[in-house]
Amino acid sequence: MTAKRTPLYHAFKARNAEMAEKAHFLTANVFTDAKSEHEAVRNAAGLFEIFGQFLVEIAGANAETFLNETFVADMSKVAPGRGIYGGILNENGGFIDDVITYRPAPDMFWVVPAPHRVEKVEAYLKECGKPYGVHVVSLGYRYVSLSLQGPQSRACLERVTSEDVSGQALPGFAMVRTTVAGVDDVIVTRTGFTGELGYELWVPTEHIESFYDTVLEAGKPLGLVPCGAGSMGSLRIEKRYPIWGRDIGEDTTPVEAGLGWTVKPKDASYPGKAIVERQKQDGVERMLVLLELPVGSVLPAIGTVVKLGGDAIGKVTSAAHGHTVGHGLALAYVQIACAGDGQVLTLEDGTGVTVRRTAVYDPKSVRSRA
Repeated sequence: MTAKRTPLYHAFKARNAEMAEKAHFLTANVFTDAKSEHEAVRNAAGLFEIFGQFLVEIAGANAETFLNETFVADMSKVAPGRGIYGGILNENGGFIDDVITYRPAPDMFWVVPAPHRVEKVEAYLKECGKPYGVHVVSLGYRYVSLSLQGPQSRACLERVTSEDVSGQALPGFAMVRTTVAGVDDVIVTRTGFTGELGYELWVPTEHIESFYDTVLEAGKPLGLVPCGAGSMGSLRIEKRYPIWGRDIGEDTTPVEAGLGWTVKPKDASYPGKAIVERQKQDGVERMLVLLELPVGSVLPAIGTVVKLGGDAIGKVTSAAHGHTVGHGLALAYVQIACAGDGQVLTLEDGTGVTVRRTAVYDPKSVRSRA
């Protein structure tokens, strides 16, 4: 399949970006280098394109009931103007996808699937939603998704909008539709995938090039830089954030992935409920953990075997260099008996690694809650 160009393709090329294919779209991988862009997000601000991240709209009088009986999250607790993170599971408790779901109106929700899962999730929700009489449609190319991340992200955003985007007015997972950089109907959400204070901006596609230029120019004095997908991988792994297709999938449950906290107690049934609730009570046989690698060691390939005393006890699912912490990191599923924090394991090439059950960067997420 030939990769599609995103609406910002020419803007990226004009900035000499190195391009890469992500979810069948040709987008920026790096503008300078991944380390510099990573550090810009940790210390100032970075602007990412997350193209292919579309909104799937579910509307109708029974929309809340439908989603409450389909997702692990309790949609009855999500007020208009707010959102929530949680999984869509299959009957075995595995992830069809992990999604953020917003509620722009009492009878309307926007589900945000992973870019390469949009068609799967849309088709699944359309089929499951038929008995509820809800309307399900992907808003597709109507908006382009940008992610403005970093400790200066709020100050950058305040330069281009009169909307109150303070922590009090727009707390975590809140959303608002407003005018930004002279463009109406921009959806601003207090979310991100970097572990920093940040916002995701859904911009009407016809205005995206001028919008992108305006935001970057306004934020430049504050250290804002364009960032590519290359640094997103290192930012998210320092926070132990899993992604679908590598660290979670249809054969892994929220409890195994360390996301049991997203499984909310509620009366409504949903696919896989009995399995994940039992796992929360009785435990699991394996757990997704973060592995700290020695400084200077080579990153392991996906599928690399993890061992304890010569016995295979797990496999690596993803890896990246943690530029803030100064060494390589990997995510891996390992046997629960070997998943204790501080446990020393080895990779198949003999490299010693240390298990971490929580993020190695800002484990209490103080920065993203600013």
